[in-house]
Amino acid sequence: MESTLKTIKLKLIDIQRRLIWESKTVNIPAQGNFVQFSNLTILRSALSDLHALGLFNKETDSLVESVIFTTGRDSLQLQQAEGNVVNNSLAKVKTLADSFLDVLVKTIPDEDPSSINIKLPPVNDFEELSKVSKDIHVALSQVIFNKEIGGQTKIVSVENGSIWLNVFIGTTAVSLVASLVWSAAVIYKKIQEGRLLEQQIRGLKVKNDSMEDILKAQKAETEAVIQAEAEFISSEYFKENLPENIGKIKNSITIFAELITKGAEIHPALVAPEEVSNLFPEPSKFLGLESKIKKLGPSSEN
Repeated sequence: MESTLKTIKLKLIDIQRRLIWESKTVNIPAQGNFVQFSNLTILRSALSDLHALGLFNKETDSLVESVIFTTGRDSLQLQQAEGNVVNNSLAKVKTLADSFLDVLVKTIPDEDPSSINIKLPPVNDFEELSKVSKDIHVALSQVIFNKEIGGQTKIVSVENGSIWLNVFIGTTAVSLVASLVWSAAVIYKKIQEGRLLEQQIRGLKVKNDSMEDILKAQKAETEAVIQAEAEFISSEYFKENLPENIGKIKNSITIFAELITKGAEIHPALVAPEEVSNLFPEPSKFLGLESKIKKLGPSSEN
């Protein structure tokens, strides 16, 4: 997940806790005054993380290249002039980080663990934005607006750049949506395999009739996978496998797969517990994703 302002806020909170060091002037007979630094191990990790965020590059660049990064020791003594320069640079970075974090805390709302983050696919105008928004609303609402799920769709915040929506949907709905997205990613993978197959067939210059038969078979197989995924999700979240519910789940899976193909991403809340985050597929790993449906067949054990 790319660095949204919410991501930066959470990372800065963690960095701020570690952006701490101790320094004092010590006199060494016959050598003069030195500045003694301590707590450098934790400080270096905080500075490295801050540098990775791309914030305050001028200040963090100089510190990452300074003498405090030439050792792995937790303490270090520098001649007073050099030590004062390092101390001033550290103080400036801390002031910048604290000030920026203060602004983020005041302007960026906290996420609820029962929310999801949706990255919209690229849109060029209001008409495209309206269609994408409607697709997302239908994909979510037709499944989670159910007495058994008790879900809702409340947009909590919107970020620009790549447009990100934070949507509160409810505790039970989060795991259901994670399953829908996982199945949609499985279908996305299937669609990509179909496109690759079509390219290969065209490259072999297969007769049109034969190619159409192969592509129809591929499409039928994809439909069968969607049906199986929908039935599996229905059995996991609903007391009865009602055809109406299965139909809605199939439609949601299809819509999410199409949105993923266009570049959309659906993530858990940044503050979601690990057991919830693990329910969502990682976009960078879609092509290696496997269905959660248990494989049935003869046991290989003797």
